[in-house]
Amino acid sequence: MSNLEDQILSGRNSLSADRLDMSFGELMNMYSNELVIDPEFQRLFRWDLEQRSRFIESLLLGIPIPSIFVAEDTDGRWEIVDGLQRLSTILSFFGMLKHTPEKNGWTLMAGDVVESLEGLGISDLPIKYQLNIKRSVCRIEVVKWDSNYDMRYELFNRLNTGGSPLTDQEIRNCIFRGISVEFTNLIKHLSSKDDFIELVQPTQKQQDELYLDELVLRFFSLFQNHENVNKNLSEHMTEYMKMATKDEVDYEGKVEVFNRVVEIVSSLGRSALSGRNGQFSTSLYDGIFNGVAGNIEYFEQSDRSKLQEKVEALKDDEEFKKVSGVASNYKERVKKRIERALEVFSPDE
Repeated sequence: MSNLEDQILSGRNSLSADRLDMSFGELMNMYSNELVIDPEFQRLFRWDLEQRSRFIESLLLGIPIPSIFVAEDTDGRWEIVDGLQRLSTILSFFGMLKHTPEKNGWTLMAGDVVESLEGLGISDLPIKYQLNIKRSVCRIEVVKWDSNYDMRYELFNRLNTGGSPLTDQEIRNCIFRGISVEFTNLIKHLSSKDDFIELVQPTQKQQDELYLDELVLRFFSLFQNHENVNKNLSEHMTEYMKMATKDEVDYEGKVEVFNRVVEIVSSLGRSALSGRNGQFSTSLYDGIFNGVAGNIEYFEQSDRSKLQEKVEALKDDEEFKKVSGVASNYKERVKKRIERALEVFSPDE
């Protein structure tokens, strides 16, 4: 029981928080200078018109809304932790959203209660209703700057339950940019290269949710490091990104290897990373990218038919199949998958 109590107390003591009630008008006045929505974070605003309209209608009707959570940085400014969709809805409705101004100037749909809202923009509403929105009060929960970053990530992750929840990679980018933007910008740079995009061929939704960034991080966290996976893959990637952001791991050498692997695998096209069902497979991505990276000079110097043979051999390999698919992100399956891929991709005698 002492361990249980110690762990609970340690977790509670690592979180410093405060709370207060504020109007949306006050938050609008704080926007940019005191209330910061990072440009990368702001692009994650993706409530559809129905969700935005329902929220504005709720404010006009005086319906209570959930708290907004912010993290206080070292300068005392507030960064959004949970409530991005709600706050961005207000800012964009009033035409104030920066960095993505194309999301401003929208008009409401008919409400469930107030049908006559349909087609109305902010300038179409009578002044008293504009003021009603600005004067609507919400509870603000403030996570202090001295809170442990691990706890801040947990808070962000557990609060992320709204109508358009963020992906793990979106959460990582938002939290770890608070330490440094260098590594975040690096994986974004690598993920935006045309040959990598063509190789993966993500959907627009996947691109919006930083799927390509996550694939780059996935490679960095596993290449020459798969033996250190002691959590599920998502937690391992989060831990690696935190260490890379703090310059606690040497990731520089992996940049060149990643680019070389992309060039080699691109010669086979997207089909190389597709399962027998034609769908992109993250298990194959792990296996092929690490298999090629582990034998990079061999595949650069050999005929591409050798690469094709290895890819087909991996796809048909029963041991590899057993540690792919369902529960493939479990730590032991990740380790065995990479180990088996390295065996399959080893140069022929």
